[in-house]
Amino acid sequence: MITFIDSHAHLNDDAFNEDREQIINSCFEVGVKQIIEIACETNEWKPAAQLCEKYKGQIYAAAAIHPINAEQFTDSSFEELKQYLTADNFKAVGEIGLDYFYEDSSPRALQQEIFEKQLDLAQDIKKPIILHCRKGKDVQDYSAYEDMFFALKKYNLSGGILHCFSGRKEDAFRALDMGFYLGINGIIGYKKNDDVRQIIKQVGLKYLMLETDCPYLPPQSKRGQRNSPVNIPEIAQNLADILGKSINEVADITTQNAKAFYNI
Repeated sequence: MITFIDSHAHLNDDAFNEDREQIINSCFEVGVKQIIEIACETNEWKPAAQLCEKYKGQIYAAAAIHPINAEQFTDSSFEELKQYLTADNFKAVGEIGLDYFYEDSSPRALQQEIFEKQLDLAQDIKKPIILHCRKGKDVQDYSAYEDMFFALKKYNLSGGILHCFSGRKEDAFRALDMGFYLGINGIIGYKKNDDVRQIIKQVGLKYLMLETDCPYLPPQSKRGQRNSPVNIPEIAQNLADILGKSINEVADITTQNAKAFYNI
């Protein structure tokens, strides 16, 4: 059986409350042998640790405060975050970044402040970062990417991934120039995303990781349904078709990339 890693999932989301264990076991059965659980709210850190303990060697975690949750950042929550990130099962700081689509509820200045504090932490503890970047409501407003890359220049980081890549060609290659990966999920099959598909062709498989971002962003065939790591093989096939590669090669290289990045 071909095996995969889902490098970015939210299995503690309420969408899985009724069948979380069943879904996780189904993932393993279709070849998704390891999953990175992303805990980006304060109330998700403990459940992520519990998933790692229950599924040792199969589920690992990352923890942080998401930009749209920037108001959760306090001195005490920051200290708690540092404690979780010292555990061996917590492999990265994330997802962190800038989301200007939601600036009405999470102001840009606050997002930028919390982003840099978490970059400081990632640098101090020498763990890689998982980046979230979303442009403003104006479709031409890419200032979130500009501000993100400006901030990143100040740090000596232990690697990074620009998750759910949906930016411009220059954003992709600026990330690659920093030694970062791009996270590829179900959106690569969406009809409107031909620009993203063309960028992926230029980037190549060497710099990509598979992810679902579940329960969000299911692949095209599952639009309107809850996403889960069970869909990783379909995303892998979509990527293989775009790149003209075999699904075996996509699985092998993206798995190698994820294992190296997350140190698993």
